[in-house]
Amino acid sequence: MSGFDDLGVYFSGNIFTDEDGDNNQLGESNVNVIRRRFKDFLRQFHSGDFQYKYRNQLKEHYNIEQYWIEVSLDDLASYDEELADRVNKSPIQYLKIFETTATELADEITRPRVDEENVKPIQVVLSSDANPVSLREVKSDTISKLVKVPGIIVSASNVRSKATKVSLQCRGCQEIIKDVNINPGLEGYLLPRKCNTDQTGRLNKCPMDPYFIVPDKCECIDYQVLKLQETPESVPHGEMPRHLQLFCDRYLCDKVVPGNRVTVLGIFSIKKVSKPSTNNVESKVNVGIRAPYLRVLGIYVENEGPGRSGNIPYTPEDEELF
Repeated sequence: MSGFDDLGVYFSGNIFTDEDGDNNQLGESNVNVIRRRFKDFLRQFHSGDFQYKYRNQLKEHYNIEQYWIEVSLDDLASYDEELADRVNKSPIQYLKIFETTATELADEITRPRVDEENVKPIQVVLSSDANPVSLREVKSDTISKLVKVPGIIVSASNVRSKATKVSLQCRGCQEIIKDVNINPGLEGYLLPRKCNTDQTGRLNKCPMDPYFIVPDKCECIDYQVLKLQETPESVPHGEMPRHLQLFCDRYLCDKVVPGNRVTVLGIFSIKKVSKPSTNNVESKVNVGIRAPYLRVLGIYVENEGPGRSGNIPYTPEDEELF
């Protein structure tokens, strides 16, 4: 009868938060719990017929060299409502963990690979059935949160390259700082003003602003900048339509062209207003002013209704008749 009264030890992987402290930084224990819950969702979610939707989608996309996966927030809410709520409120932190978890799962389900190559990073594209909000209703209280807005694409830039990791080298001592992470979006990166090496006892000390970027040791992704105009039916009478800048990266580039009616899901973000001015008074006034833009996590073209881009409703027989 040894161990008869031993009830065992059980635990629940809860996400702990500090209501009085800074919630912007997640602890290591929280990250491990969140990563495990994301992986359980991608591995175990099914729609009732035991067809593992996201696990199969991830494997199929990886085999055809499409390193992305589309995840519905409604499916995530039905599986883990607390986790979906946190993704809505703090998407910047949780999306990074989500993509890392999807990459780990892709590494597991695609083994063995040809020549044992390293797994490619996976991009997570989000979708939602929530009702979109008008562009005029997106205010400062939605910064760093998920928003869904409809509109019309009026301009699109060329696809360009943006660094995600850079290596810096000092002009004086030739020291190299490897793998400096760059935040996603349009914020950019500010180079250090001074060299990190010890300058004690050196005759030729490193100058100010010594670092430059080594292009051959950088990791880059594609990105594109779009301009979104609010739909005509949401513009009040007698007013001009408003616009919002969109930032698309990786597999979200070249998805739309000017003239498409779209619904965009993304993170409402801000960037510095960079206007070079010789007037010091004006530059002091602009301190703290930020310009809004939307970091796109999912973009969907509307194909139904008048004025939308859909298939031509004519059959080959109708064309011959014409």
